[in-house]
Amino acid sequence: MGSTWSAKYRPAANTPPTRAVERALQARLDDLEQQMSTWRADSALSRFNTSRDTNWFPVPRDTAVVVSEALEVSRLTEGAFDVTVFPLVQLWGFGPAGRRKGLPTTNEVTAALARVRWQKLEARLDPPALRKSQPDVAVDLSALCPGYASDCLGEVLEARGVRDYLVEVGGEFLARGNGTLGPGWRVGVERPSAGAGDFQPPTEASSSTRDGGWKPPAQALATTLSLVNQSLATSGDYRNFFTVAGRPYSHHIDPRTGWPTESTIASVIVIHASTMRADALGTGLTVLGFERAWALAQREQLGALFILRNGERLTARSTDCWPGEAGKN
Repeated sequence: MGSTWSAKYRPAANTPPTRAVERALQARLDDLEQQMSTWRADSALSRFNTSRDTNWFPVPRDTAVVVSEALEVSRLTEGAFDVTVFPLVQLWGFGPAGRRKGLPTTNEVTAALARVRWQKLEARLDPPALRKSQPDVAVDLSALCPGYASDCLGEVLEARGVRDYLVEVGGEFLARGNGTLGPGWRVGVERPSAGAGDFQPPTEASSSTRDGGWKPPAQALATTLSLVNQSLATSGDYRNFFTVAGRPYSHHIDPRTGWPTESTIASVIVIHASTMRADALGTGLTVLGFERAWALAQREQLGALFILRNGERLTARSTDCWPGEAGKN
């Protein structure tokens, strides 16, 4: 998946040695990458994308589960999140085809948009398979695969008797049980800069909290909170972008227009029981823009913290269900 990962846990009496656990975690990640990476031509998802067959296409169960979730979030966000966005991702130079020189033409955007619409895709779990109604539809799961991978690593640890852990894949966190200082795991929420692309995502090299959790350097913090049997995912335009004539173009592409988003949302942090759902919703909320994203988050009773650009300043706004004090007006 092209991401870093980490796992902190308190072993139980029957938990295997650390190296054995590490190998099991890595094996699970390797399996998911083999299934769902668009950067691997031999992955199950890449084979589906290149196939022009409109009949049911067998895929591993994990892939069907993730696509099913992606379709649900596509519906929930009214297409602001769209699992069939891959042609646009490629066109704008954010996919395995690599960076492009300059901007795509209007005709190129229109042609790519004709291949994008989540209603053109179906998923079933038994037997696991995908089906597209248009032969050139292609799927991109990168906006929720890291979250799903975090959920899967939690399952690996649970199967080995571990009940207290904090796992992270690509900056998407799953916390269960207790850290060394009591209930929950302390996690720092980073503060983006006012300009797109100026901020770096979490890295394992940043400092740890005393309970074995994670937080960035103090000067980069927007807030800290304790995750108690919850997941946290972050979406922002600082992770991946390019600039043409001094103007940044984000990797967040609006699948309804075919163009990168222009949003006052610098970052949105979502808390949910499912890391996969939090991951996908973060992208969908970013693309929606603040007013519609706020309405959706409140309606769905999401814990969400929005970091908003206001000229050269950043302001925070949090939903009623956000557990911390940051952004409470």
